[in-house]
Amino acid sequence: MSPQRAATTRLESGHHSIDRATPRERDGQWLLDWSVRLHDGRLKTKRSQGATKGQVRQRAKATAKELLATGGGLWKTTSSLGDYLDQVSRPAIENAQLRPNSRTRYLLALSQLTGDCSSHTHANSLKGHSIASGTRFRALEACLQEIAQLHGTESARQARSVVSKYVMQQLNRDELIQGSPLAGMSINLSSSKPTPPKRGGQALTADQYRAVVDFLLLLDPAEGQSKPSRGRWSLEDRIAKRRNAIDLTLLQASTGLRVSEANSLTWEHVEADDDGTLQVSVTEDNSKTHRGRRVPVLDARVSDRLLTRQNAARNGSAYVIGSPADQMTSWDRDNCQKATTALYIEMGAALNIEMLKTARTHLWRATLNSLLLDQVSEVVRANFFGHDAAINRASYTDLTDTSGMVAAARRLQVA
Repeated sequence: MSPQRAATTRLESGHHSIDRATPRERDGQWLLDWSVRLHDGRLKTKRSQGATKGQVRQRAKATAKELLATGGGLWKTTSSLGDYLDQVSRPAIENAQLRPNSRTRYLLALSQLTGDCSSHTHANSLKGHSIASGTRFRALEACLQEIAQLHGTESARQARSVVSKYVMQQLNRDELIQGSPLAGMSINLSSSKPTPPKRGGQALTADQYRAVVDFLLLLDPAEGQSKPSRGRWSLEDRIAKRRNAIDLTLLQASTGLRVSEANSLTWEHVEADDDGTLQVSVTEDNSKTHRGRRVPVLDARVSDRLLTRQNAARNGSAYVIGSPADQMTSWDRDNCQKATTALYIEMGAALNIEMLKTARTHLWRATLNSLLLDQVSEVVRANFFGHDAAINRASYTDLTDTSGMVAAARRLQVA
């Protein structure tokens, strides 16, 4: 008696032929050839294998359910969520119409979501999850709360925004989930990390400012550096990182650029005027306030140092202060912060300047603004720093030094 032929009736969308196909045995295994018509009308032909007839049908039906749920695309709910974030979410961020600083922050948040962090171990990252397990609310909540504890509340909030826009929305487009498990759900993203001290509005005195710049210009990047006993970084890498921190600080001290603006500069943004003054151009995309401006380097010694650095650059597309290992790529935000923090603490101890123990890169905006207070109009100073006059007065003018008031009062008494 010949085997019964499977029915050849055309499958309707959303249906499969598993129940009407006949398993066959080969080499101790059961094989089943079957088809499923996806909801968009496409027909997928599959082969399943199992130890028994029942198992092979069970496996085939599980595969059919997955195909119907995901549209038969490249990704399945059993696929690695870490791979999905790297191959789908990351390009979505890189190709989005974003300002460079926003793109950098979002990519950093994505790295924290996957636990790719050089500073901490992320036990609850999404990297080890499948798409199915990693998109459950509790998994996402644990991941975001861990980011809050390790990196702070603001980092966790940015990570949640990245999850919602560049992970959940992409998964919905690929028909791997319906809706978002985060929608309408509150998550406690408070952090046990101490709130950093407010640093805006602090300014060095003229003598302290000159001492810091002189100190940095004389500082040898190789001083105190030794060859690491292990790891992939060489002595040259350590020296390059220290040189980066020194030159970045000098650049900010002589221009008042924000650290994000300074780190986004390439040599195409630097040019010399006819009188030899070095000018750096901050584009609208790189400016925090969307205000493009040209800023002179106020110290000729710093200009000379930057020109020496430019002569060693590969080409005009290289960053002025790029990655220590490759000037063609931007300096990682966390690594930059760690290197400059160590430098500021070192300067504070060497020069006996208490403020440098807590003040960081924003210090230079307040310092230059305060030192130029009586010499340059408020409008010009506000434009120099790339914000309006009200912000200039509120956040970048140090009003704690009353020595000028005392001196003026004494002059009145003498008169």
